[in-house]
Amino acid sequence: MILDHPSVGCFASHCGFGSMWESLMSDCQMVLVPQHGEQILNARLMAEEMKVAVEVERGENGWFLRQSLEDAVKTVMGEGSEVGEKVRKNHEKWRCVLSDSGFADGYISKFEQNLTDLVKS
Repeated sequence: MILDHPSVGCFASHCGFGSMWESLMSDCQMVLVPQHGEQILNARLMAEEMKVAVEVERGENGWFLRQSLEDAVKTVMGEGSEVGEKVRKNHEKWRCVLSDSGFADGYISKFEQNLTDLVKS
């Protein structure tokens, strides 16, 4: 995974499904630049619900401005940034949860049990 390379500090993501999961599992910080469809929903999930990234603000015309992208990167990468600290802490928490082998095993076991119960009823 490219995002795991130590030279990558921040990933400006379009928030496609694959990019979303790859960035969640990496150590790099995330700046979200969704374009359309599910990317917008994924960005809102990651920025507003999970609080693991910062979404780049759009200008009045709906376009992303260079300054907005720069501000978002400084927010997630800046040492003194309160938002950046919170995002980094939450990102680490989610990465640990998602990479825990018990997380997937427990989900699969529960899914199997639900299927078994469904077949029996």
